[in-house]
Amino acid sequence: MLLAHELYGNGPNGVIVLHDFYGCKDTWSFARNFFNVKDFTYAFTEVRGYGGSRGYAGEYTPIEVASDVLALADNLGWKRFHIVGHSMSGMLAQRVVLDGQERIISAVLNTPVAASGLSFSPEGFALIEESVHEDAALAEAFDALTGNRLCREWVDFKIRQTRSNRLLNAQATYFKNCTEMGFLEEVKGNITPMLVIIGEHDMEPFTAATAQKTFLNWYPNAQVEICQNAAHYPQQETPVYFATVFNKFLKNQLD
Repeated sequence: MLLAHELYGNGPNGVIVLHDFYGCKDTWSFARNFFNVKDFTYAFTEVRGYGGSRGYAGEYTPIEVASDVLALADNLGWKRFHIVGHSMSGMLAQRVVLDGQERIISAVLNTPVAASGLSFSPEGFALIEESVHEDAALAEAFDALTGNRLCREWVDFKIRQTRSNRLLNAQATYFKNCTEMGFLEEVKGNITPMLVIIGEHDMEPFTAATAQKTFLNWYPNAQVEICQNAAHYPQQETPVYFATVFNKFLKNQLD
């Protein structure tokens, strides 16, 4: 079993790029036009239960995802590589950092869930759980995640993208497992270089203030970058600026 992925670029350095709880590899489709393809090759990857990997049953746990990602890197011949995660897969990427050890050159965590697990208010948990099944709740979730500032056409687009690219059971199980299967104490203090990207209009627990109190305290080589005029989806809301920040960080990690 090999996770579905699309290779993009022709550089000598490998980057495995994961997607969020509501998305698939297509969430990167516009921003990647501005990625550095001279120095890097990107594998836009879909985890079990999503996109091209919908046919792969599994337990949908962080450990399973990390194992699948490392197997993909083996298949690609990438002894060492960079990992990119977004929201839910920001947590999964931290698991890859933990389990991949010296194989991981750096990590980019885009509006990430912490290694401690999902953390919302009771009302927030209820909304996300309902959004797995109900479009009205999903619309409310997208509005909350983007600061109630984007048009209905955007929300409708995100709903279509979500519903067409995941198995319902997989999404629901990832939600449960990413809430219950935190591993912060295992990874805290890890010295892997990390870029944490935060949207200025994002909701808690994805705000700059929270990131500075958590990620910057947990990881000695982490840095936080704020994407202005963006919320939870900087790569879609402000793709050129996102790519600029992203490219600069990765370029700085070249040996």
